[in-house]
Amino acid sequence: MKNFSLFLLSLLLVSSVFGQIDHWETAVHAGGIWKYRLGTSEPSANWNTVAFNDAAWLSGRGSIGYGDGDDNTTISRTPSLYMRQKFTVTNKTKIVGMVLHADFDDGFVAYLNGVEIARSNLAGSPPAYNANATTAREAVMYQGGDALSFVLNDKALQQLLVDGENVLAVQTHNFGGTSSSDMTTLYWLSFGISDASQDYSPTPLWFTSLNFETPLPIVKINTWGEYIPDEPAVVGEMGIIWNGDGNLNYRLGYPHEFLGNIDIERRGQTSLSIFPKNGFAIETKDANGQDLDVKFLNFPEEEDWVLHGPYSDKSLIRNVLAMELGKRMGQYSSRTRLVELFINEEYEGVYVLMEKIKRDKNRVDIANLKPEDIAGDELTGGYVFKIDKDAPDWYSRYNTANSGRKLEFQYVSPKRTVIQPAQELYIQAYVDSFERALRLSSGMFGGKHYDQYMDVASFADHFILTELTKNVDGYRLSTYLYKDKDSNGGLLKAGPIWDYNLAFGNADYCNAETDWGWIYDAHCGNGNPFWWQRLFREELFINTVRCRWEELRAGAFSRDSLHAFIDDKAALLATPATRNFQRWPILGTRIWPNPVVPTTYQGEINYLKSFITDRLDWMDNNMLGVCTTGLKEEVTQHIQFEVYPNPADNQLFIEVDLPQSSKVRLAIYDMLGREIWTKTFHLPTGKQVMEVDLTSISRDAIHHASTGIFYVKITQNGVLLGTKKVMRMLD
Repeated sequence: MKNFSLFLLSLLLVSSVFGQIDHWETAVHAGGIWKYRLGTSEPSANWNTVAFNDAAWLSGRGSIGYGDGDDNTTISRTPSLYMRQKFTVTNKTKIVGMVLHADFDDGFVAYLNGVEIARSNLAGSPPAYNANATTAREAVMYQGGDALSFVLNDKALQQLLVDGENVLAVQTHNFGGTSSSDMTTLYWLSFGISDASQDYSPTPLWFTSLNFETPLPIVKINTWGEYIPDEPAVVGEMGIIWNGDGNLNYRLGYPHEFLGNIDIERRGQTSLSIFPKNGFAIETKDANGQDLDVKFLNFPEEEDWVLHGPYSDKSLIRNVLAMELGKRMGQYSSRTRLVELFINEEYEGVYVLMEKIKRDKNRVDIANLKPEDIAGDELTGGYVFKIDKDAPDWYSRYNTANSGRKLEFQYVSPKRTVIQPAQELYIQAYVDSFERALRLSSGMFGGKHYDQYMDVASFADHFILTELTKNVDGYRLSTYLYKDKDSNGGLLKAGPIWDYNLAFGNADYCNAETDWGWIYDAHCGNGNPFWWQRLFREELFINTVRCRWEELRAGAFSRDSLHAFIDDKAALLATPATRNFQRWPILGTRIWPNPVVPTTYQGEINYLKSFITDRLDWMDNNMLGVCTTGLKEEVTQHIQFEVYPNPADNQLFIEVDLPQSSKVRLAIYDMLGREIWTKTFHLPTGKQVMEVDLTSISRDAIHHASTGIFYVKITQNGVLLGTKKVMRMLD
């Protein structure tokens, strides 16, 4: 029963009112006088209610235990201990928050007026008097640790409390029965009071430090003391405290944004082995342990999540920034949320909650390749695979650039455990044909040119983002690719981007810390795929990159826009970053592979902004290729027409005033002068409006969520009326 909810009253959830709390007071102190009995037999069924007569029970000051240095009352060894402490509520309407703090050895369940309000490391409803705790747990407060917090929402506490006499009852169980060498029983019950009245006792000295406020969502994960390994995943519970953007969140708030079961394991490669702050992979589950799609923090519904723990990246936002840049380019990139994380009530610092890359309508939106799809168009997509460190599923016939190693690929969707032999043969053969076409001087293989295998626009975007950030792992690690069905376009696409914590000047090898030079051509590690060196000799590719670069620099990648995004995140992190670096005191200390070591958080932010400024300037001055469309804005006939709105969002309108009925042809061209859309209208005399749905045009032609520059050419009865340049707005 390890995944038993710590918040059994979740059915009573309402909006948190912790913002209405004037101050906190403590009604039950761990060091107060408790009535208790040893767990040598079952107590009366109503032992945890106010009505129970506890006159025959013993009395003692807490903590009650084996007298091993942290106890005020010594007892003989027992499999369990039953405790009660009564308290008086003066006016329950003034109580708008309640929290139970617990430090115990080894498991417990707590009741308020006979109703369970919290438990940890203990199964059974109720647990038998001789039941063992689920796992061993050592008390932590005497070692400088924090008590666990169990929060009730305001509606629940109003249902349970009564004006007058109430009782907190707790049963504490050992893991080893009477053979256990210690027992700790420390429990506090505190109230959030809505006015300045003083009806209870002051809170313990440590209470204030536990009840901080933050603009970031608070993620609390509980595995009931069980260590989280690399694999396999362990069962846990996740709660998210969030009161909406622009509002503060409180550590002692109720997790009304989300509360549910999860499986969790550590994740990462180099970071997992050398950094103490690790990342985690999470799957949300239902009550039966089955995968469950959920929504929280404005993420679309899904089940697979990642908690990235920035450590060597002391700006804390390099991955957040990279994903934002991907979004601005109109490519899918993992949505992110900066959060503050607790695991088993231990503060772990600032993390980035991210979407795991997978095929999904809200992530990599391609066809769902099912096991039965082994022929025809169904076989051709969708596939997601990557270049990374893990054991390869297949090898390229070619070595990586500047190395003697074969390029290695790994399946992502479908996974290696479910992909069918026919599907393996297909995607391997397709990638091989693409590579052979790119490798040959003619650029042809199997009767097709290399750009008939690959989506040039997505590779251009991937190149720009990897080079702008100078991601030292770019191209050769954490590099994803995907392919949809042929009927959906079917070209090989680069992306989504992933793992940019060693980007933006945060590595001291392979010239990654310099603002000059191309990272695709660096002689680094196991080498980059040869594709990029080959593509950078292709006029089509470098001209596409040049046009795309100019387009992005005109808006989405302007220096001021990027700096503003960084400043906004830094302001949001001002206080959370202080807590993070108290937990991980590494400011001013070199953490591999930092090339510079600012001594303050603002210094880290300044370095990040400086790197981006210098890198933008270098790429502006050294970008190859030319961007000439052969088009320009012009009006060639004396017929009035307007194109609006400009910049455009999803709809574009073209208004013309025709002296006679006409056949009007609209054509849209990209920055390379390629016609990407056309339609002919038969219009009557007078003012007429033609509408273009930009979302119906290929996302590869006009980047759906980006500031895309394109041209609209208008022809009447075969005669050019004129050409207008239009900008595509950011979403």
